[in-house]
Amino acid sequence: MAQAKCGVDSQTYAQIDTCSPGRVFDAAVTVAPSDDERLAHGGCRAVVDEEQDTKVKISEALEAAARAVGYDPVERSDAAAIRAAEARAVGTGVDIPAGIAAQAQAAADANATAAHAEDKITIGDVLKWNATAKLPSGKAVTREDAAAAVEAEAAHAPGKATKPYGVGAALTEAARRNQEGTCRK
Repeated sequence: MAQAKCGVDSQTYAQIDTCSPGRVFDAAVTVAPSDDERLAHGGCRAVVDEEQDTKVKISEALEAAARAVGYDPVERSDAAAIRAAEARAVGTGVDIPAGIAAQAQAAADANATAAHAEDKITIGDVLKWNATAKLPSGKAVTREDAAAAVEAEAAHAPGKATKPYGVGAALTEAARRNQEGTCRK
């Protein structure tokens, strides 16, 4: 673990390719430190877990599912898997009122009564580019996270079967990559 000191209002960070240690991209970006991060770490010191930074995050796995099955309408099983993933990302007992789980559930409810297929809300509508912005945690996917999402998806799916490239499958693949230490490309 590395510690970064904050004593100024902004810091310059270089973008580093985590799969090729030492390779730095040209762009240096001035970024203001997050107030949340400063408060969480006693007002000044921020702790960066460098190993965690190379792992696939729950929000990234959800966005991968959106790319894989984004045109599929949101079903109750998808909403359940997304709710399980959100709960694993932010912790049990924490509810995000306008979070992606609430959006997915509202979409599944609306899709159940939609008259035409083109009126249905898709997984991509709920998750694409939205998961990373809406989930406040950068928690890496674990096998337990993936298992919770798969279990929730199967429990709410017709025939108790998960989608081959759905939310549960995306989290399972991310957990496998994280466990093996496979770099993201």
